[in-house]
Amino acid sequence: MADYLDALVSAGLMTKEQAQAAREAAATGGAAKKTGTYTTVQTSATIPDDLALEQKVNQVFKQFYGRDANQSELAIWLPQLKNKYKSPDGKSKTTVKSVYDKNGNLVSTDYLTADNLDPKVWLTDKIKTQLVSGKQEVNKLAIPEGPSGKYFTEVKNLAARNGIMLSDSAATEYANKIVAGVLDADTAYNTIRESAASAFPQLADKIKAGIDLKTLADPYIQSMSNILEIPSTAVDLFDPKIRSALSFTLPDGKVGTKSIYDFEKELRQDPRWQYTSNAKKTVADSTLRVLQDFGFQG
Repeated sequence: MADYLDALVSAGLMTKEQAQAAREAAATGGAAKKTGTYTTVQTSATIPDDLALEQKVNQVFKQFYGRDANQSELAIWLPQLKNKYKSPDGKSKTTVKSVYDKNGNLVSTDYLTADNLDPKVWLTDKIKTQLVSGKQEVNKLAIPEGPSGKYFTEVKNLAARNGIMLSDSAATEYANKIVAGVLDADTAYNTIRESAASAFPQLADKIKAGIDLKTLADPYIQSMSNILEIPSTAVDLFDPKIRSALSFTLPDGKVGTKSIYDFEKELRQDPRWQYTSNAKKTVADSTLRVLQDFGFQG
């Protein structure tokens, strides 16, 4: 308690007389021994120093950008924070909020602004607005900095796994709104799945249930890889043949998926098939059978 009061006196937030009165109140079971929050308000020419305010700024920047503020950013936000410690008449004012336990022991001390606001909360609201507007750094891959980068990657990958083309700007908007608390992450993911369900209505129930279109398309991708002898990693959901197989008009006029048998038969009519080892072997086997039928081969 004594160290705390001495610190207030040194900071110019309390006079020696006020500190002595507080000591006496504590010693005699005064206000400081109350359970809960005990708030003192002092008007002083001394406000939290630049280092203390810079720490507040860096805490908020790490939360939303994953880094400390740079010098140009500090030059913007420090003056604004300092200004929050001035009352309408222009005088410096700091609200000191102290919390004591039931035994009168000091639990915490917050140096709030002139209008009784936590400076970190005030700055958080400002940075959230800035973040949602898209004001941030991105790397060479257009991935935004900080926590937004994680969600950017997640929504881009989810969209790709479900056959949806999602622009970097749309992914960034999703990510920033999630980090700013404007949008729930599950809402963003479900929105992407709903887009995929609309594009492939015959698979809508499975997609909405959480099965990626990439998983549903895997049998077609593997067939295409085997028959055309191309790596499965080179076949994606945007390949015309894959999309056609997943959204095929059935004989009854309804939209469904093409049978694997018909899909593979169609692949053998693809111009690329004639250059595969399977095609050459098939042709060689057919030629051999013809020769055998005519008695030219034993």
